[in-house]
Amino acid sequence: MNYTAIVLAAGKGTRSQLSYNKVLFPYQGQPILQKSLDLFEADPDCTQIVVVCARDELADFKARFANSKTLFTIGGKTRQNSVFNGLSCTKEPYVFIHDGARPFASPALIDRLKKAVVEYKAVVPGVEVVDTIKEIDDKGFFARTPVRDHLRAVQTPQAFETKLVKDALKRAIEEGVPVTDDAMAVELFKHKKSYCVPGELTNFKVTTRQDLERLNEN
Repeated sequence: MNYTAIVLAAGKGTRSQLSYNKVLFPYQGQPILQKSLDLFEADPDCTQIVVVCARDELADFKARFANSKTLFTIGGKTRQNSVFNGLSCTKEPYVFIHDGARPFASPALIDRLKKAVVEYKAVVPGVEVVDTIKEIDDKGFFARTPVRDHLRAVQTPQAFETKLVKDALKRAIEEGVPVTDDAMAVELFKHKKSYCVPGELTNFKVTTRQDLERLNEN
């Protein structure tokens, strides 16, 4: 199956406390964004990579990351707007949506997603939660303790049939409904459950200063 990869790189990442876009943080001599791009550039089933970046970084990103598979588009005001801008450029029936600041996804994870998305149309990697998670009410009291065995911390890439996720995000934007990930839009507006494949503990997203320090462990 052929697919398009959308790689999100438009966020500023203020929690990283960097003075520049965190996807440009160096790791082993290159920006961490390059690690994410390398994953898809090496996969022959990925025929197109859409990098979503900020308008004021477009020229720099083109100079740094241009590739025969790669094109660039401008991000929106929110993550879901940025994803939708990327989806507007896709040419393949399947799409993988990935965080540019998540540089350690593996080819094995990509293979699991490819096998599952053809059957399930919406597939998300998830890892088991090791801590007990509690829900609080609006007054700050613990209100509910979900069963830990049923919980997963979700990651990217998230893989979808392109039309399915594009239609769902279009409705989310039109109706002004914020979604925390693309699977949530599919669940809300297409009434389609996403299938969970095993994620990877090493596939973390670089968000904080501690995450930048953690890069040295990989």
